[in-house]
Formats: sequence, C-alpha cells, structure tokens
Amino acid sequence: MNPLKKLAAIAGTSMFIMSILFIVMMIAAPAINPDGGYVSLDFSMKNLVPQFNVTYFTSLSILVFAVGGVEKISPYVNKVENPSKGFPRSMVIMAVMVVVCAILGTFAMGMMFDPEVINADSDTFNAYVANGAYWAFQKLGNYYGVGDALLVLYALCNMIGQFSTLVVSIDAPLRMLLGNEQSQEFVPSALLKQNKNGAYINGIKLVVVLSGSIILIQSVVPGAAAVLQQLTKLNSVCMPLRYLWVFVAYLALRRAYDRIPAEYRFTKNQAVAKIFGGWCFILTAACCLLGMYSDDLFTMVLNIVTPIVLTALGMVMPYLARREREKKAANL
Repeated sequence: MNPLKKLAAIAGTSMFIMSILFIVMMIAAPAINPDGGYVSLDFSMKNLVPQFNVTYFTSLSILVFAVGGVEKISPYVNKVENPSKGFPRSMVIMAVMVVVCAILGTFAMGMMFDPEVINADSDTFNAYVANGAYWAFQKLGNYYGVGDALLVLYALCNMIGQFSTLVVSIDAPLRMLLGNEQSQEFVPSALLKQNKNGAYINGIKLVVVLSGSIILIQSVVPGAAAVLQQLTKLNSVCMPLRYLWVFVAYLALRRAYDRIPAEYRFTKNQAVAKIFGGWCFILTAACCLLGMYSDDLFTMVLNIVTPIVLTALGMVMPYLARREREKKAANL
C-alpha cells in the first residue's frame, strides 16, 4: 500500500498544481496574447441565475458526485492534532479551495468555449464532456505558442491520477470491508480468498465482472464520447446513493451518543445533529432520484436498474454467508 499512497500523493499534488496553473495562465492570457480569439464573458443576471428546469434538477446529482471521495478521510479524524478544532478547520480550508478553484476555473473555461456552440447538438456536448479538459489545455498551449506541450503535460498528470484512483478504489474498499472481522460474518468465504500479496482476489474478480457487464451494456451506445458521458451520469447516481447508508448509520450512532466515546463530534446538540443528518439524507436521495431521469429511455433504465442490482447484491451476500454457516454446522 505504501507505493499506492505515494502515487496518490503525487497524483493529487500534480492535478492541483495543474488546476492552479491553468487558472493563472488563462486569466493572464489576454494580456500576453490579445489576439487569441477569446470568448467575452457576459455577467448579466440572466446568465448568472440558472434556469430552474428539468435539466437543472436532474443534473444536481453531478454536484453530489463531484465531492465524492471526501468520506475516505474519515478514518483520520482522530489522528489530527486537536481533532475538535483541527479537523473542522481542515475541512473548511478544503471547501474554500474547491470553491475558489471551481469558480475561477469556470471563468477560465468561459473565456475559451462558447456555451451556445457546446450545446448546439448532443454530439458536440458529449465530446465536450469527454474531452473538455484536454481541449482547454490544448487551447492554453496555443495561446502561449507552445503547441500541445501543456496538453501532453496534463494528460500525463491525469494518467497518474487515474491509475492511482483505479487501484485504490478497487483494492482499498475490499481491504476495509473483507479485512474486518465483524463484516466477514456477512460475506461468503469464497470472497475472503487472498493472494500472496494480501489482495482479495475473488473480490477483485467480482468487481471486474460487474464493471465488465456495465461496459458491455454500453456497446449499444454509438461513440466513445457518448459512452463516457453516460457512464459519468450513471456514476453520479450510483456513487452518491451509497452515502444514504452513511447518513442512516450516523443517525443510528447519535442514538448511542452516551455509549460511544469520540474525540471529535460534529455537534454536541442531538437535535442539530439529527436535523443535519436527515437533511443530508433527503437532499442526497432527492438529487439521485432526479438524476435517474433522462430523455433517453436506455439511459434512464440503466440509471434505475444498476443501483437496484448492486443493492440486491449487497443484500444477498449476508443470506449466502448465513446459509454457508448453517450448512457447515449441519455437516459437523
């Protein structure tokens, strides 16, 4: 895991540096190259206020998906110096960094791409969703007369990040789930098989089968850009749905407030804690349910069926594990 941690650190740092570099260089570009052909930004109220239509509400799941992954730092809460103050402070700083980068990054992208051109047809929009970041660094390189150098640099940083995310996202959750003595009670023994490196090999195979099935289904979708756009939408529905279990668990833990010691608590007030926990649950559920809607019937069916199948798989595992234990007990 040590090489993975180093790879993840390099990936996170390089992508953050590239984001800041993009913002700074893009904002400075008009002064350095006035004839770059930039798009003029319109800050009128009609452009600043979103249109509250079906497209807007069915895209809210993307916002929840965008902050996905932050829950992975939860095991480190009590390792922070003075957790009751240090952890909230670090979360606030992180939120500010994300907001600043998102707002300034949006301004920078707005100087490059005309929304009317991007939204002209579905093919152009899908291509922008799939390749927008690459197009941005390619244009930035052209503004500064360095060709595709920035595009290649970004692609390399992104490749490291994707490798890191892929490996950690598969291996780390399996180790946390299958390596826990309490959770092993609810998992069939076949999934607990490990190789010489301690990786849960059958768990990885199950992930490959599930991911492969979703990819195979996508073969009916024309064009790689459309596939990537559809998978992003599917991810924005499935991934945040997991957090509903987190909020349910949080509310359950608050009921045992006096019996479970903790160095850090979000709030000592039970009513406030339950209001926030319930609000997070309702908001996430609403965003995900709205995100399932699509004008394309195939996409909407996929958005509905996939989380149902994954949830059913999670529910059948404890049943299989119990039957396995009962069969072993009967053979003794």
